[in-house]
Amino acid sequence: MSPLRPPVLESAFVGRIGGNQGFVASDEAQLKQTPDAAPLLSVKDALRLNGFLQYDLWRMAFIEGWGTCLLIFSFGAGASGLTMQTQSQFASTLYAALFNVVGLTLFIYSAGPASGGHLNPTITMSTFFAGLCTFPRMVLYVSAQCTGAVIGSYWLRLGLGDDYFPHGVIPGCTVDPTLVSPGQLFVLEYMFAQALIFTAFGVGLDPRQGKVFGPALSPVLVGLTLAFGTLASSLAKPGYTGVCAHKSQNTSQQEEYADGYLAFNSARCLGLMVAKGDFQYHYVHWLATIGAAALNGLFYFLAPPYLRSKPLSASALAPHV
Repeated sequence: MSPLRPPVLESAFVGRIGGNQGFVASDEAQLKQTPDAAPLLSVKDALRLNGFLQYDLWRMAFIEGWGTCLLIFSFGAGASGLTMQTQSQFASTLYAALFNVVGLTLFIYSAGPASGGHLNPTITMSTFFAGLCTFPRMVLYVSAQCTGAVIGSYWLRLGLGDDYFPHGVIPGCTVDPTLVSPGQLFVLEYMFAQALIFTAFGVGLDPRQGKVFGPALSPVLVGLTLAFGTLASSLAKPGYTGVCAHKSQNTSQQEEYADGYLAFNSARCLGLMVAKGDFQYHYVHWLATIGAAALNGLFYFLAPPYLRSKPLSASALAPHV
């Protein structure tokens, strides 16, 4: 006889990354309280403010913040160490891509059941504009993600001391203003973010892919989208995320090193740049990702994966709660 155990807590959230909209609810009463427990949100439901009063939403936001704190601490440690190496640009890019896919995949697996596994304002804002996330959830998640990123970055700086990005360049966040203008940075960030949102939605949020990939494989594919963006952006332009030039702190000679990151996660850049005390062009990271998320939402509205004539409960793919 198996021992008794309490029921497992599993929150329904259509915007769960890697869940392909399979973790949803069909109960009308729950949908009135948590509209993003099923797809096809109306504008009225998405903007309803009663979500700010829900304990479960605050609990999930806290998990998002804690997960982002650990993620940025880990990714920041790898990025900081990368700036002190002198390996080739190709080797650096491969290291960053591998690090990104392994790290992001594991964190999505870990945070997905508890909060949806966004860990990134770009994903959260994209689900909001696509009608897969309510306004209160977006505000709480993005606030928690940014707070967690700042805390994780300060912990990293406390641990590394003078080795915290010693050359003053944060891969994927800081650019060389002599090589990259704000306009160029916006164009690159916007298009790379658009590509990554498109692929993340395709493999991690499209309900038509649920039977193809399922929740076991989708997080891996979402991690691969970040690796793809890393490989593409790292070779795009010197001074952006490829080979960067800097003056050595010990000599006046010009040195070069390679990094292999792109911004995409605005909370990552916010946290690492706050801890470093350098906000160079940081506003561009937010403008580009918000613009990309909004355009993706427009495309999702014009070509949704569901028939709009059906009610929310009829559209729920698999009632889990």
